Amino acid sequence: MKAGAPPVGLWLRLTEADLIAPGLEADLRKIFWVINGSDWERNMHAVELDGAVMERFPDKAAAVLALAARNGMATLVRGDWRAAHTAGADGVLLTDITHAPAAREAFGTEGIVGLACGTAGEAAAAHDAHLDCVSVASFESLRFWVVLSDRPALVESPVTNDTVGFFVRAGATFLDGWTYISTHPKGVAQGTVNLLHAVDLALEQQSDTRE
Repeated sequence: MKAGAPPVGLWLRLTEADLIAPGLEADLRKIFWVINGSDWERNMHAVELDGAVMERFPDKAAAVLALAARNGMATLVRGDWRAAHTAGADGVLLTDITHAPAAREAFGTEGIVGLACGTAGEAAAAHDAHLDCVSVASFESLRFWVVLSDRPALVESPVTNDTVGFFVRAGATFLDGWTYISTHPKGVAQGTVNLLHAVDLALEQQSDTRE
């Protein structure tokens, strides 16, 4: 029986090259089909675009965000809260914490306001500012955040089928899975299947260890 949402999700961070690739929307449909065919009642996965890229390719960005939203993905924009709000995204991943008050006012309590953290100090500032989530690029920063907060953390280091368990056990909430999925030799659907399976195995092992 389906229940809840997965405690660890995939985060698809699309670059400018990805956004303008002719086959992107077809690939995303395959990925979303796999995700929405899982054993979970709801998904907890996200698609991210860069604010600067959105300015250069607004129509393409709007189409991708709309497709992601229709398929139940959280949609976020990096860096530019105004672009995120105008595009109707679910939230923003800031790169400058001084923009947090304006972003929160724009998105309200229901929207997502997070921070890309390069240091433990930035993570601590995000915690003090009551932001909804952070992204981190190292194991050390992830462990720091997990001790500090129970709010979501994205691991930006591109994961592989072999490293998923390591990051899940360390407390990651989201995994940067786009590179693995988009370059998988057997296609994006198989890449998605592999990562979701690896997440499920890691969560099962984690549960067994606690029992």
